[in-house]
Amino acid sequence: MRISHLAFAAAALAGATTANAAATVTFTGGAGVQPGESVFATFDGGLPTYGGVSGSGYVVQSGSNGQGADPAVAPTGDPYLSVLGGGTATFDFGAGLSSIGLDYGSADAYNTFILTFLNGPNQIFTGSDIIASADGNQTDPRTNGRLTFTSVGDNAITSLTLQSSANSLEVDNLGTVAAVPEPATWALMLIGFGGVGFSMRRGRHASPRLTALA
Repeated sequence: MRISHLAFAAAALAGATTANAAATVTFTGGAGVQPGESVFATFDGGLPTYGGVSGSGYVVQSGSNGQGADPAVAPTGDPYLSVLGGGTATFDFGAGLSSIGLDYGSADAYNTFILTFLNGPNQIFTGSDIIASADGNQTDPRTNGRLTFTSVGDNAITSLTLQSSANSLEVDNLGTVAAVPEPATWALMLIGFGGVGFSMRRGRHASPRLTALA
């Protein structure tokens, strides 16, 4: 298994700055969904309903052919999304996610990932930004694994667009890491649990009430 960590501001769209567009990128070669991740969109039933998918020039398919190859990470054999040459596919995450992970197959230099953020601006990563030798190998863990984008600070990721200038960009199993409660939220939760415990103890020691019979 090969793990590469890239933390940088990639070449961005016009007007983007590293101050408010920076994201960390992690690629775990040969691996699928990571511990702590919750998968919210697969392609087993076609296009996922979460957030919807817009764009054109993509297919949902299984196996390997001229339109794409199944990402070589477990589980294999299930349907995946393949963005063809000249195609785009955009996933809308509403109010935004702190991270977005996906199975990335046969990484190519001509694959492109465009992130939009809650507070802007956009940011672009290519296959070569993520993997130094992104040559489209369909079986090597070097080019097949779990790709994760994580927002920096509170600038949540609101959408992800996949583009490819040639066949193909293959992904599957979109997921995110469940949010951890803020310290203030934990404090309120502890106060609430304490109140419940106090009420229970008080209830156990309270004197029974007697009801007079007529």
